[in-house]
Amino acid sequence: MKLILLFRSALLILSLNATMAGAQALQVPRVEVGGQAGWIGAIGECFCHLPIVGPRLTVNISQQNAVELSVETLTPAAPRAYGLYFLQFKRTPRRPSNWSGITPFYTVGTGGYYNHEKVPEYRQTRPDGSVVIYPAHSTGEVSGLNVASVGGGLERGLSRYASIRLEGSAFAVLDNDAGGLAYRVLAGISVPTGGYRANTIK
Repeated sequence: MKLILLFRSALLILSLNATMAGAQALQVPRVEVGGQAGWIGAIGECFCHLPIVGPRLTVNISQQNAVELSVETLTPAAPRAYGLYFLQFKRTPRRPSNWSGITPFYTVGTGGYYNHEKVPEYRQTRPDGSVVIYPAHSTGEVSGLNVASVGGGLERGLSRYASIRLEGSAFAVLDNDAGGLAYRVLAGISVPTGGYRANTIK
């Protein structure tokens, strides 16, 4: 009788372990790299919008929390590149049991703007016939943290080694010379270093 009870107890423990294993959430690696493209627009008298594109780095400090850095260039911009950079906290309230599930998230962060311009060589002829040559050079500027943003989105896995995401955010430019409200809508892809892990993936 004792052997039967012991056997049943062992079966119950194994069954509970299997259930708990099946309920495990998707595990993300420490680092994900990716890129994104979309639109950025002003909110106000001028409902203007421009295409943007750029890279993104995600550092997962836990399974629900991450810090992200993205640099987004307004296009077309040649020979001058200008755009925005964002440093944001990303919170994922819940994760699905495998990479093919949909994962909601929200973000809050800060950022600024940057610009970079290539100035070609310039020659100027003086009245006396001499020529002054101004060599080619580059100029650039990176602002301080003068942007505050809040947003959210959804992620879904394409495979164990890639996922797509859609997100949107509103942000305020806290600048005395060019302040205002704006928005951005992005579609992107993320590549996890080492891949996503879940109980359904062998």
